[in-house]
Amino acid sequence: MKKASLVLISLFFLTSFLKAQTFSDFTLPDIDGNDVTLSSLLESGPVMISFWASWCTPCKEEMKKMNDVYIKYKDKGFTYLAVNVDNQKSVAKVKSYVTSQNFLFPVLLDTEKKVFEAYSGKDELPYSIIIDGSKNIRFVHIGFKTGDEAKITQEIESLLTK
Repeated sequence: MKKASLVLISLFFLTSFLKAQTFSDFTLPDIDGNDVTLSSLLESGPVMISFWASWCTPCKEEMKKMNDVYIKYKDKGFTYLAVNVDNQKSVAKVKSYVTSQNFLFPVLLDTEKKVFEAYSGKDELPYSIIIDGSKNIRFVHIGFKTGDEAKITQEIESLLTK
């Protein structure tokens, strides 16, 4: 009986892990109301999708660090895509924050969290996924602390050299 329970628990976690590793195309509005489709961005190269919220301090730190990484690699096909998961009440703060920080990467709005859930997002933010140009999810990151950008940069470089 213990063995059967262990197998069922293992299958549950494996299924959750595999779901997080499955590409799911989407179209969301950016902060200016323009629709952006993930698959069209992937035509140029790898995309890092980072789900974030306006109340999340580690999310804001990640975006500050990743803005420089985006600027460095965007001409080589890399896109950093910040997908905000604030609800309709707090989403009004998003555009003013992004503008005040002079972020140059695209910022999309997922107020119903449908894309976040499609990529198995949980409660911990930021939740980031790096997808290669062939639509394979290559790296997943939960949370962010200063210094993480170095590892993320290495991951991006490894995808750009292929």
